[in-house]
Amino acid sequence: MKKAKKTQSKSSTPKRPSTPVKTGGGISANGKVEQKPISFFKNGITNLADVAKPFKNPEYNSRKRPKPLKQIIATERVLEWPVDFPTYWNIDAPPSLQPQKKYCDITGLEAPYTDPKTNLRYHSAEVYATIKQLPPGAEQSYLALRNANVVLR
Repeated sequence: MKKAKKTQSKSSTPKRPSTPVKTGGGISANGKVEQKPISFFKNGITNLADVAKPFKNPEYNSRKRPKPLKQIIATERVLEWPVDFPTYWNIDAPPSLQPQKKYCDITGLEAPYTDPKTNLRYHSAEVYATIKQLPPGAEQSYLALRNANVVLR
């Protein structure tokens, strides 16, 4: 009878404790998840990614990929939707109540200032110095980029 017990203890499945042990985990340097006892987190859990999730299989890899927006829109167009039902291709947003942001014509950053002489928007004093050094007529090309140029005849 004793020999039978010894052969059972040498089996490939490890003997589990009778009471479940709560564990937390961490990722070691080699990329494997290492289990730590919950008592390790006496001061509180700082990272939920380190806590063991007994309901989640770490070896599971989902083969589902997210659908691209183009595929979602194509699927929606095929189906018949009620007229008032919002979809990706018919969502209309009302105009914004906030004022439109103004950007610097030179740097592209937000521009709180406008040069009264050239009508160019600028971000800081350094950019203003650059605007003052522009050759005559160059400011018209910057204004043309934002469709604010004035053509004099």
